[in-house]
Amino acid sequence: MKVVMKLADLRDSQLTILWMSGKKYSREMTVKQHRHNFYQLQYLLEGNEILTINDKIYTLKPNDIALIDSNISHSYSFEKESKIIDIKFNMIDGLHDLMKAIFINSVFHIDDEMIRNRFSQIIDQGVYFQHYKKSNILINIDTQVKLLLLELSQPTVPEPLQLSPKEIKLPFSDSYDSEDAAQILSYMIDNYQYKVSLDMLSEKFHYSKPQIIKLFSDSYNQTPIHILQTIRLQKAKELLTETTKSIGQIANEVGFSNNYFTKVFFKYENQLPSDYRLGNRRKSEEIVMDTSFDITAEP
Repeated sequence: MKVVMKLADLRDSQLTILWMSGKKYSREMTVKQHRHNFYQLQYLLEGNEILTINDKIYTLKPNDIALIDSNISHSYSFEKESKIIDIKFNMIDGLHDLMKAIFINSVFHIDDEMIRNRFSQIIDQGVYFQHYKKSNILINIDTQVKLLLLELSQPTVPEPLQLSPKEIKLPFSDSYDSEDAAQILSYMIDNYQYKVSLDMLSEKFHYSKPQIIKLFSDSYNQTPIHILQTIRLQKAKELLTETTKSIGQIANEVGFSNNYFTKVFFKYENQLPSDYRLGNRRKSEEIVMDTSFDITAEP
């Protein structure tokens, strides 16, 4: 006997999109105070939005996101023509419990490249569904929004550089790579964002400071501190080109003080971090929505 599955049976059981739009709102547009028994996410692409949640007033600017909990009183208006992604959805209590913190904070700024890419995918799928009405796209949108919320829920801890001593591209010779030197280098790669010094390495690996310097000189033809600076600068250049984090934030995340970071960066790269960012920033930094969409996706 052939079993026919309905679309509602295939939709995500943990989170289901009810309605989603991506469009422009005029300066005069106002949505009066109201509440509803589902959740809402707004992402401002262009313009300026005044959002009130439980008598707290927020001014949203581009790349700001707002999360509105169910049965919470809210209203919003626009000070100028604005473009937003608006998503309304249901989710199970267990999933909401995992994300409780981001609903409490309500409004925050997005500068993470991965999260922006997730929004771009959701926009593309919304436009595609509006034009072609392929039901499997709704299943994909449910999943994408759930992944987006889970990514937003993650603590913003600097990620260590996940490279082995053999994989990291550093400008020194590896003609003789002793096991002990490789072990110390691996530790430096995994912990570059923390305070790493010769004294600490000496205590941890039970070598004197002159012995560690000789190990690195024999293995890599460089001092340990020079190699540590190179690792940190490699990660800093990645953050400068792939995120909109401030120079100070990047300095802290890779283990430098702000002023010293600028000094070291100029010494090694012969330019300021801000100049490097301008010259190497990704061209497609902003999310683009050329086509508006407005879809009902309720199962």
